[in-house]
Amino acid sequence: MRKSLLILCIGLILSATTCRKEGDNCHRQINIVNNSNSDIISAIPLVKLNDQCRLDGSIVSPGNTHHHYGSRVCIEDALANGTTRQIYIVDPSKYNDPSVYYNCDSIEKYNKVLKLYVLTLDDLKKNNFTIAYP
Repeated sequence: MRKSLLILCIGLILSATTCRKEGDNCHRQINIVNNSNSDIISAIPLVKLNDQCRLDGSIVSPGNTHHHYGSRVCIEDALANGTTRQIYIVDPSKYNDPSVYYNCDSIEKYNKVLKLYVLTLDDLKKNNFTIAYP
């Protein structure tokens, strides 16, 4: 019992030391500002291993902001090697059933995409991790 508790404590300490705190060089969210006159859905693609996708998003009312939270990793680290982050702006009148996955090349078939942002780390830094739609 004591060994298990000791191993758990050491694991927690080691995992806590590898995480950076949010600050100037570590962001964990992207802000989406809806400057349109209509509701939108701000969504990110969720991908299964077998190339199946769906968009996962939230409604953003006119004049409001939605915060896309990343994982426990800083966005700067996740996108450091040239990786991009996709954010879809979707019309709520045609938005995929969030429980159904489909071929990744069919996102526009199941959603009325108003805008697709393919963001690099430089794009996000230039805009202070905020994207204004439209």
